[in-house]
Parts: sequence; C-alpha cells; structure tokens
Amino acid sequence: AVVSTQSTGRSQMSNNSATLPGLNLPATQDLLTNLEKFRKGFINYLQIKLDTETEELKLWDCANIKASELSEKVPVEEPRYHLFNFNHEFEGNKMWSVVFIYSCPGYSVPVKQRMMYSSTKACFLDSLAKMDIEIAAKQEISEGDEVKENDIYEMIHPQKHASRAHFVKPKAPSRGGRRLIR
Repeated sequence: AVVSTQSTGRSQMSNNSATLPGLNLPATQDLLTNLEKFRKGFINYLQIKLDTETEELKLWDCANIKASELSEKVPVEEPRYHLFNFNHEFEGNKMWSVVFIYSCPGYSVPVKQRMMYSSTKACFLDSLAKMDIEIAAKQEISEGDEVKENDIYEMIHPQKHASRAHFVKPKAPSRGGRRLIR
C-alpha cells in the first residue's frame, strides 16, 4: 500500500517495502533551538515530549545536570525521550558522549501514546544524526531507577575480557584401547 505524504510529516511507504516507516513528526522551534545549544555543549540534558494532540515534538525540560541526577528527571506517568551529554574519563582522557534514553512507564500509558513514541524514535534519531549529534549509547527504560552512571559508562565503553577460554574439542568415543589380534 502506498501512503502519500501528509502535512503532518509522515514518511512515505512504497509497495516493495519490507518494513513500515516511522513517523517523522515536526519539532517546535524551542526544541530546535535547544538541540543546537545541546550540540554546542551549552546544556547537557534535554527532555523531549511527544504531544499526541498536535503531533509534534516539544522541549519539556533542559538543564545542566550530573549523571547521578538523571534518574530523578525520568517521569513516572508519561513516556519521554532524554538526551544526556555524559562527561567522563576514559583511559585518562576527558570525554563527552551523548546518550539517548527512551523512558516509557509501561502499561499505565495509553496504547496510542506508546505506539507514537516507539514509531517516532527511529526518525528522531535520524534527525539528530543529520544535526551532527552523534549518539554513543541508547537505552530503553521503564523507571528512573534503571538509569545508573556505571551502566551508562559500561554501554559506552564495554569491558574487554583479557583471556577467553577457547573451546577444546573432545576426543572421539572409542571402544577402549587397541587390541592385538594373533
């Protein structure tokens, strides 16, 4: 089925498409302005709300926070997108890594809202990439307690295991030792 592009900014789908496209919803000017501030490093946290009435992405919160404060920013009643510029050290170098978090409290949220957030996520991430905001790690959570500084660090810099046990092929089964036949 072919879907024509509408004024809401939905993607097109062709007859030979194997998967359905996501929703490409417009962003408010306030959100675009703060995404640029985020990209330039003036702020390190953005919370984005999808308004299901107007079908657009809106800025809900922006701040400069520590990684330990991130769990307090996750709402318990509605889904949100979060962008956090994680300031940390890795191998002696100071680094900034952008983390994308999609929080959805679960089945207490209406189905329409959950579906719109999950359908918009891929297009929103593509838009961020076009704005030169490189996402180092992505996480989906249902509660704020699931966001921990150590977990974010592990997502960005997974530990490499120094020694891995190699598979040792077992000996073939036999009927005992060799016998001498006279």
